[in-house]
Amino acid sequence: MTDRIRLDDLAEDTFGLNLRGLKSMATIWLAPRRYFSAAETPDWGGRYTPSIRLWLSLIALASLLQFVWIGSNTPLVDAYAEGFRNAGVVPGEGQRYQELGEAAALWIYAIAPAMQLAGFLLLLPLFGFWGQPTTYSQRVRNSFAVMIPSATVLVAGLPALSLLSSSQLGNVGYLIGLVTLLLDAATGFRGTFQTCTRLGRMWRAGLLAAFILVLNIIINILAQIAGIIWVSVRFGVSAG
Repeated sequence: MTDRIRLDDLAEDTFGLNLRGLKSMATIWLAPRRYFSAAETPDWGGRYTPSIRLWLSLIALASLLQFVWIGSNTPLVDAYAEGFRNAGVVPGEGQRYQELGEAAALWIYAIAPAMQLAGFLLLLPLFGFWGQPTTYSQRVRNSFAVMIPSATVLVAGLPALSLLSSSQLGNVGYLIGLVTLLLDAATGFRGTFQTCTRLGRMWRAGLLAAFILVLNIIINILAQIAGIIWVSVRFGVSAG
């Protein structure tokens, strides 16, 4: 029987620092069951970086890359500018749609990670199909661990997005969603739910991956709505 994971252990997960991140990510990819077993101990067996800290590091890196390639002539800004134009938004005096698009992109990618973290901490623990009793903190540990491989792929693929046209970004979003779903499901199946049968691991991993994907979609939509509202108020734009 493993020790129960408490809130103070989760606080250490989030704010503590160590240099074992790369080893931990390699373990999640190659031997996830070892990592999830360590997640059942308060100190991660003294071997691995906590999952929430790994996820935060990857999301921070993704945000940095996004800010690097957000510019006035990038596909992402073009997509937001086109969205304002198609919605009949009228820019303020002396403003251009590209300015609105750039402001929206910067604001959305600034607040999205914080909204994701808050949403995940609040809602991911609602998933209760672990096959055994779990604490809130244990559910958070497991859920963030499941998302590490897909977050890694997202970071690695971000530079390629700058090569796409604004019309292609929408289709790529569907592909990213599918890859995220499959990687999260595979990681959950290989690493956690080990007290369950193979079939039990399969449906639980698929359900958890779908739950994570839906949360991501909802949170990203809310972040975009918040960004667009902020731009509208900040620049005094109006509907046509």
